[in-house]
Amino acid sequence: MTRRATSEIKIIGINFFIISAAFTSALIVLSVIAGELLNFYPVSFEVMFPFFVTIAVGEWGKTRADSNFDMIAAQSNSLFHWVLLRYVITFGISSLFAIFCMMLSSAFRYELPLWELLIIYLPPAFFLSSLCALFGIYYTGEHIATLACGIVWLIVLLVRSLLRISGVEYIYLFIRYADEQNPVWLWNKIIIAAIGLFLWGVIYLKCKKINNFCFT
Repeated sequence: MTRRATSEIKIIGINFFIISAAFTSALIVLSVIAGELLNFYPVSFEVMFPFFVTIAVGEWGKTRADSNFDMIAAQSNSLFHWVLLRYVITFGISSLFAIFCMMLSSAFRYELPLWELLIIYLPPAFFLSSLCALFGIYYTGEHIATLACGIVWLIVLLVRSLLRISGVEYIYLFIRYADEQNPVWLWNKIIIAAIGLFLWGVIYLKCKKINNFCFT
């Protein structure tokens, strides 16, 4: 497993680390110069960083768009394990950059504890990146998964007014950004994380179907 993980990190390449470091540095600088900018933490860690992680999964953690996908699918006893490993590595490294950004940002402007920042960040990042992984296992075209998730991300931002409808606050992806004082925000995060787990159930079934097709 360690050898496979090392191999996957090499495949991801150095550009991923350079771009991640640049994005993280930009947010840290923004935390210093933002002054009394309202909702800095929700904007940064509930909206921006989850989208960056989604881009990372779609562009550097791609699966079906990988030129070696057919060979991997034909030779792998469990395609799902490969998809999951590539996702975990990409999501995990991106999240380490996010946590590093949280810690340094808090040194300059302490507004929320680290545990709360993690709760704000992880569910939307997990959901969006899982959705990207789902699109990635269905579509062979380059950038399609990232583009589809980018559209979803933008639409969610644009339909903020739907929070006026009762019940929407439980599933709205960026609840702390849209309504920082909403008392159901923790339940919102739990539900979004559960939906992300459901998406992985769909990914598992799709991978199993591809495996069965390759071995018949």
